[in-house]
Amino acid sequence: MITFILGVSAAIVVGMLVWLVSSNIKLNKQVKLIEREKEQIWLEIQGRCDSIERDRKEIQRLTDHRIDGVISYTDSRFDKFANFIDRNYVSKVDNASNTISYNN
Repeated sequence: MITFILGVSAAIVVGMLVWLVSSNIKLNKQVKLIEREKEQIWLEIQGRCDSIERDRKEIQRLTDHRIDGVISYTDSRFDKFANFIDRNYVSKVDNASNTISYNN
């Protein structure tokens, strides 16, 4: 009787060990699969962030170029306007007294 109980107990223990080992192997496979998926997702996130950063830098470069062009254009218009005013409306009458007369 004791031998039978020991045999059944040994079979149960061996069965539990086989079950634990197989569960552990399945779990390790799932962990590796999840790790690979995590790495792929991380690479995709990095790629998208790099793409967004490149796009942001390109937009910033284009915006800076446009702003520089608008500033240059505005400066040239003000310079032409100032020259027009100086040439057509202001004439210096007396350099010693620094008086300015305005032509009508």
